[in-house]
Amino acid sequence: MLSSASIDSLLQDLDSILTNAHACLADPSALAAQMANLEDYLSKNFESIQASIAENGFGDAQRLRLASCVDRLVDLQTKTQARIAWFDALGAELADMVERS
Repeated sequence: MLSSASIDSLLQDLDSILTNAHACLADPSALAAQMANLEDYLSKNFESIQASIAENGFGDAQRLRLASCVDRLVDLQTKTQARIAWFDALGAELADMVERS
């Protein structure tokens, strides 16, 4: 099980990564780099976080902070999917314009 200080550090790192990802939603290459950073972070730390939760290693404040990070992750997913949907719609509209001309 992780120490309380280690859990706080992991949550701070996750919060920072999510903040950086949200800040570059309008920049596809920067967002891709941040998403790769998030994937790397999760691949290295998810099992430790999961084990600490299972062993009741998270305090109430840490659980709330993790829940906030999960909410921000869901928000990031929603905004990213909306961006993809917008590009898909634009592509379809441009294809229709080409067919009509």
